[in-house]
Amino acid sequence: MSSRFSIIVDEDHVLSLQGDLDVYSVADAIRQGRRLINSNKSHTVIDLSQVGKIDSAGLAFVIELMKVAKRQKKDLRFKNIPARMHAVANVYGLSKIIPESAYQSS
Repeated sequence: MSSRFSIIVDEDHVLSLQGDLDVYSVADAIRQGRRLINSNKSHTVIDLSQVGKIDSAGLAFVIELMKVAKRQKKDLRFKNIPARMHAVANVYGLSKIIPESAYQSS
């Protein structure tokens, strides 16, 4: 089973995810995110405003890309993380690693 999912990189090098960020799409999302971080000189933005369903795999995506950026000493910013991800992060005790400013306002 697969979910509908697409990844768009705009002219400002913002990676926008659209669709469900789940176990079926997360591997491709991580691959694309790594590629973008590697290709940008210092700053990467990932916009999750168009993400539908998001589960613990989505949280793994955020954490993995944060690790990649940190290893490369590059700035990574998430914007519009769905507020429901905060609940998932709380369940796993990881809510403090994602800045509050990254979440969508409800």
